[in-house]
Amino acid sequence: MFNHFETGRFDLVKADRVQIDNQRFGRDRQCVREIWIERSEKGERFLSRPIVQGENYAVRTEIYTTKCYILREKKTDRYWFLDVNDCGFWLHNETFSGAKTFSGEESTRIEKWLVGFAI
Repeated sequence: MFNHFETGRFDLVKADRVQIDNQRFGRDRQCVREIWIERSEKGERFLSRPIVQGENYAVRTEIYTTKCYILREKKTDRYWFLDVNDCGFWLHNETFSGAKTFSGEESTRIEKWLVGFAI
């Protein structure tokens, strides 16, 4: 069965970088997580890292895709991360653990929805 993308649930964020406050990190720690889109000749991908005052952490890299989008959930103001590759769209939460996939007609519907945000 195919997943259904709820277009009315999200707004497209017109920025390439966001910060998420008070995110759980490590063992019962809190951090600010910075997430941004990297673009290169290989494609686009999400990068993220925890920011903790006085400490340095490695940047986490996701896989290269065709295009990346940052979304904001209207009801909760939480960020979600959408990318597209040859298999369709992948919707990730702010921890990038697990993803919902959308393909076929649903993928076409998401593309049309994204065009609606064009300036």
